[in-house]
Formats: sequence, structure tokens, C-alpha cells
Amino acid sequence: MASLEGDGRVMPVETIPLAGAIGAEVRGVDVAQIDEETFAQVHKALLDFGVIYFRDQRLSPDQQLAFARRWGEAHLHPYLKGLAERPEIIEIVKEPEERRGFGDHWHTDQIFTPAPAMGTMLYAKVTPAFGGDTLFASMYAAYEALSPAMQRLCAQLKTWNLYDKQAPRAGSMSNKIPEQEKPAVPAIHPLVRVHPETRRPALYLTDMQTTRRFDGLSEEESRPLLAYLLQHATRPELTCRLRWEPGTLAIWDNRCTMHMALNDYHGQRLVMHRITIKGEPTFGLDAVAQRAA
Repeated sequence: MASLEGDGRVMPVETIPLAGAIGAEVRGVDVAQIDEETFAQVHKALLDFGVIYFRDQRLSPDQQLAFARRWGEAHLHPYLKGLAERPEIIEIVKEPEERRGFGDHWHTDQIFTPAPAMGTMLYAKVTPAFGGDTLFASMYAAYEALSPAMQRLCAQLKTWNLYDKQAPRAGSMSNKIPEQEKPAVPAIHPLVRVHPETRRPALYLTDMQTTRRFDGLSEEESRPLLAYLLQHATRPELTCRLRWEPGTLAIWDNRCTMHMALNDYHGQRLVMHRITIKGEPTFGLDAVAQRAA
């Protein structure tokens, strides 16, 4: 909980920006005991910064899940198993002898579903002594940095997204569920997505293993523009870098960010608990214009 002033008022949550475009540390909050007034400030911080994190948290799976449910209903991954006692929590593990990582490419979670995850919450339990950082990119800033002509072009396009069932993973992450055997169904989303809470436009795409092409165009026709937009959106000045420690809890807004977990800590162990929070169907600038008409 946030501390109280002498007259009993809740003090403002302290946010320390991590970089110019995206990211902030939230200090003075114990998320296991957070009250409504403090949560409202934390929620605003997420909308303002895209990704926020808390240090020195001590959370049981039940406490992490309770905090996640303040944001919305927990989402069950359609292809990966969660913990036996808490299926909403996926345990991400990389053992010292393993070389493959999890999420080690630029992406936004659940873009391959019709109603992608609103947010992702990741809690660090075991972290390497060095390496294993996560990079985040602001898709608001990526859209704003485009020329007006490119913004207009992107606003007309929709992406065709498909889950990559063949993506290599660490052995501990290879647990599958029966849904894994069913054919993947593509999801179509506007390339420029309007955030349902802030109403700000953001680019919305992921790596080309998932965002395969633009709707109505072939992969060959789509590839040059997709490659350019991914390179553009991940320019250093549009990103931040989070260094994990045991007890770090982060939450990011998948509606306006991309992220990538660095797989540069071979020979060391990592254990994370991940929860994704249900989202809503996407809409673009055309839908906003129609509603305003």
C-alpha cells in the first residue's frame, strides 16, 4: 500500500521513468496489499508509460493472481499448459544446460487471437546474475514517428496473424495441451490500433513468424513493409530495457507495446511466473471515424 500523509490522505504513487519513450518503475507499493486508491494510480501509470515494474515483491501464486484479476479476467493460453494448481499461471523456465529461450523475438502477446490479451504480468522468481533482460518498444511512439503519408497508408491496412506452433522452445516450455493439435486459425487486426482506454493510435504488429502478411496481399508483397515497420518500431530511442531481479514484478500493456526477452544468459537458470489478462477485439481509426459520424 502507498504510505499515508499526516491527515490520512494516500500519498501519490512514485513513478521513475525508465527511458524517454516508454517504461517506469513504481516505488512504495506492496502489490499484495494494494488498496483501491493506490491501484487507481498504478493503473494510470500503466496507461502513461506502457510498461511498469515493482521491485522487491514477495508474492505467492495466489497473490500474483489476485493482483492480475484487478486488471481483468485471467487468460488461459490456448496452446501452453499452466501450473497444475493455478492453470492461469505459466511457469517460464530455462535450465543452465538449455540454449533455447522463450519470447526471444519482438512480439506482442496473443496477437494471433481475435481478442488479444490486454496485458501481461511477469514475476521473477529466479534470475541470472547477468543477462536475461527484456526490451520493450512503444508502439505509440512508433506510429507518431512515421511520416503523415505513411500513417495514412498504415491506417488502411490490416494484418493477418497466425500462431507458430513449430517455434522452438526450451524443453521445460514444451508442455502442450490438446488444442495444440488443432489447426491454427488466423486473426485479422488493424495495423493501426486505437487504444480502447487512451484513444491513442499505435502500430500493432509482431515478428513476421506471426504477422505473416497484410490482409488481401501476399506474403511476398507484404514482406518489405512489414520488415521496415518492425525495424522502425524497435529503434533504440523508442525502447527501454528492464533488468530483472528476484522479486521484480512487471506488467505491460499489449495494446501499445512490443517486447523481446534477451536469450544471452546460457549456463544460468531463470524461472518466471507469467499471467496474461483478457482483452477485447481490436479496432482501428476507421471505426473511430464511423462512431464520430
